Amino acid sequence: MKRGGWAETLTGFLSSPANLMGLGLASLALLARLSGIIDAFWLLIVAGSYGLGWQIGRLAFPHDWNGLGAGEPWVSPVARTTAEREDIEESLNQIMRTVTENRGGRFDSALQRSVTELCARIRNLIEQMEASAGFISARDAHSVKRIALDYLPGLIEGFMAIPRDFAAKKTLADGKTACELLHENLAVLQRKATEMSDDLAAQDARSFLNHAAFLRNKFGQPSGLIQALQPKPEDGNPASNRSRQTPAPNGGIGNGDMVKREGSEHENR
Repeated sequence: MKRGGWAETLTGFLSSPANLMGLGLASLALLARLSGIIDAFWLLIVAGSYGLGWQIGRLAFPHDWNGLGAGEPWVSPVARTTAEREDIEESLNQIMRTVTENRGGRFDSALQRSVTELCARIRNLIEQMEASAGFISARDAHSVKRIALDYLPGLIEGFMAIPRDFAAKKTLADGKTACELLHENLAVLQRKATEMSDDLAAQDARSFLNHAAFLRNKFGQPSGLIQALQPKPEDGNPASNRSRQTPAPNGGIGNGDMVKREGSEHENR
């Protein structure tokens, strides 16, 4: 079930970086017109500035959550509403019921396992995308929903419509039967879901490492005050430095020389 409509599309258009960039440059051109900097052809300049800003915004943010270029609505999380998430869950549950009941025995154990693993992967991926701090393009986010709501159900329904013996024995394309083609397409969807999951996991791992490095650099070393209070040994021998005495301020003999002198006088006596 496809939700949204013109209101969602309009919201996505108005909020897109391309439109905001275009409005920014057009506003600057309009301000120049009001200030008297430009006069002739000012309307064309304003319109051209908007077009230039649109192109800059579209090129600067090619993987933004704006899917307008591909005819997609503005998407932030994978399942934007509770109703949409319920649609995805119901679709996956229906697929699992169809495969588990296996009316007509069309699904062998390998096919049942492939479908079960793909449904579990899609569920996990949706949860991962909603919880992740990583970035995924609008096209991929849209693809995840379409896999759950359209692509996978259509693939299963189309296969179910083929008689069992025909699906198992009759070659359809590239010398492959319907069963073999179903295996192949399930593997394609599984591989795509795995790639997106691994990419998000790698982004979250990098974010974690960066945050851990930040904390180590910020709190792992003693502060400047603690470093200033720590003793700084000279010449690499703290003991000799402690015993070393400086000359008296009046140029007289220090404590160490006085001790030596008294000792020699005692011997002379």
